This record gives sequence, structure tokens and C-alpha cells, in this order.
Amino acid sequence: MRCQLCGYEFEITSLACHANCPLGSHCHLICCPHCGYQAVDESKSRLAGWIGRILPARAQPENARARARKVVEEKLVPLSHIPDGAQVEVCSLDEMPARRLARLSVFGLLPGSWVTLVQRYPAPVLRIGETELALSTDILDQIWVRPETAPTP
Repeated sequence: MRCQLCGYEFEITSLACHANCPLGSHCHLICCPHCGYQAVDESKSRLAGWIGRILPARAQPENARARARKVVEEKLVPLSHIPDGAQVEVCSLDEMPARRLARLSVFGLLPGSWVTLVQRYPAPVLRIGETELALSTDILDQIWVRPETAPTP
């Protein structure tokens, strides 16, 4: 299993927390041995199984090979590789957490929008319409753009 918080991979069968848990065999939590994050063991919890049957399953993320093929075919590059002053079209926001996607979409940073990289240092600044937004370089690496200039109006 992979921890949803820290990404640490571990075997559920080798967990020591169930031996020390006061609930013992009735415990329906899986504790990450690295960070202590607790997740519900869906195989033991009736409520988790019931919710899993009612709600549709989440779409599985695209595998890395297919994603790499898509990037090569569409000639996409990360926004961090674009020179200052270039206006580009956002094509994909790759592997970004849902909360971050929601926050960026409020500012208009969505696939299909045109952005201008105003400056790179001391902090990367994007112009989206009339909005200027400072982001970290890590976030710029997750924004894939087509490195062509915008059409003239």
C-alpha cells in the first residue's frame, strides 16, 4: 500500500499498529509506519465497502508511458522551460492535487487558457488575463504548455 499523505510504500500485513491497537482485530484503520497517517481498511469496513459500491470508482491515473507519448505527440513542455515574456497556451495540469487545481482555476489557470511568463526571478510570475500570479518553480514544472506564441488578435 502507498500512504496517501507521504507516499511511503509498505505492506499491510507487516503492520505493528494492529498488535498495539486497543481495538485489536476490530480495528479498521491502516496506519502509515512512516508518518502515522490513518486510512480506512476498505476490506474490513462495511461502511467503506457500502460507499465504494454507491459512488463510482475514481478514474485510474494515466500510466507514465502513455503520458510521455502524449507529451511527445503534442510537443508539450513544462512552463518552467518557457523564456520570459512568452505567451503560451496551457494544455495540461499534470498530477496536481485537487485542492491546488481548484485554487489555480479561480485565477483562470486552466487547460486552454493563455498565460504569459512575466518573470522568472526572484519568483516566477504568470499573467493570466489581467491577473498576475506568483508560483513556485515546482508548480511550474506541473503545468504543461504548447511552446508556440499566441495568435495575434
